[in-house]
Amino acid sequence: MEFKGNEGLTELKVSYITEMINPVELVKDLTFDEVLTDADKMDMLMANGYNYKMMLEEKEEPHRKFMAIINADEADLLDVSLDAPEAVDLSVHYQMLKMLKEHYGATVEKAVLWGKEDQVPQTSVYMRKADGTVVELTVKLADALVLATLGEAPFYIRTEMLENRVPDFAKKSVSHLQAALLRGLPMFYLEKEMEKAIREENYEYAELIKREMQARKERGETDDSLEEEANEKE
Repeated sequence: MEFKGNEGLTELKVSYITEMINPVELVKDLTFDEVLTDADKMDMLMANGYNYKMMLEEKEEPHRKFMAIINADEADLLDVSLDAPEAVDLSVHYQMLKMLKEHYGATVEKAVLWGKEDQVPQTSVYMRKADGTVVELTVKLADALVLATLGEAPFYIRTEMLENRVPDFAKKSVSHLQAALLRGLPMFYLEKEMEKAIREENYEYAELIKREMQARKERGETDDSLEEEANEKE
């Protein structure tokens, strides 16, 4: 997607990267045998090992947030890129940037998170060549963040994507952050979150989750469909 200038874009930073769920909290009241026989909790523990929650935050006020799910390898590389970029000089990302700069005089101008398709963030990295022309590379969200970080370039999001409005019926019990989190969670976690909301008698929150799940089903978006699409791309 082409962007002339930065109008309609908001700069983001990585606020934190953490496990999808806290495994200690999940099983703290269970014995080892109970954990082994609880299929739901075992599924969540296994899935947790592969998925991380990444929170992106607006650099300036009002610090709106956008959440995305990344895998363990992406989380590790991003963590190193942010804290010790000099340690990733052997990564594919670093070598690609080095080659593009040395051979074509190309540098990273910016990276943009411009949309979502089937709950998957759509991102592009914009490279400026020596002759001044700009080339767009469509890459995964984590790759775009790594390239922007290593290239010392800003990372943007389309501002309208930060407008996570909470429906009137849920404003008293659901925060804007909770609403943003729901939009990034896989269907599997939404189902568990729904069960928790009902147990805690937080019915406004449960209704919001129900509507999010229904909207995804109407669009044909399920965890199975996303997995099949990812396998096809591989």
